[in-house]
Amino acid sequence: MTWETTVADAGSGEMARPQIDILARLMERAFAGNEHALLDNLATVREESWNALPMGAKRSIREITLHVGMFKFMYANHGFKGADMDYSDPPANPGPERLATLQAATQWLGEAHSYLTACIAELQDDRELKAPRKAHWGDQVSTYHLIVTMIEHDLYHAGEINRTRALLQDDDGWWVPEG
Repeated sequence: MTWETTVADAGSGEMARPQIDILARLMERAFAGNEHALLDNLATVREESWNALPMGAKRSIREITLHVGMFKFMYANHGFKGADMDYSDPPANPGPERLATLQAATQWLGEAHSYLTACIAELQDDRELKAPRKAHWGDQVSTYHLIVTMIEHDLYHAGEINRTRALLQDDDGWWVPEG
């Protein structure tokens, strides 16, 4: 059964949200659920690696973390709230003190994640996944698209953080069979 089928069948008047619940669980997993998750990868970063750049890199782990948190706030605000937040506005732009250390940034990132997941928790029915919502760039996209994009966003940048950390901390290898 596809999510579209479930959404089409959810018209009985009951509040049916199995697909929303699945997406919410996947979002939690991408954020803090296993070794591939964003917070799990940040937990392996040493303080000396926080602002450092591997040779040839343009973005530090700090800058990647800022990007991830900023877009959690922006997607949530524009898609589910009043679309009144700009990139330079707190809390989307936390200021240098909230990003000064890995610990402070992780706390801010948790606040960004909570802001986004609270919006998703308010959805009443899987039919809302088809509803158009404003994206931060101005286009209208489905609720489903916004949620899935944010899940993918966490996983993508978790991998980017992992790779950057591995290069900086000289533990970029794993066993590869010969041949």
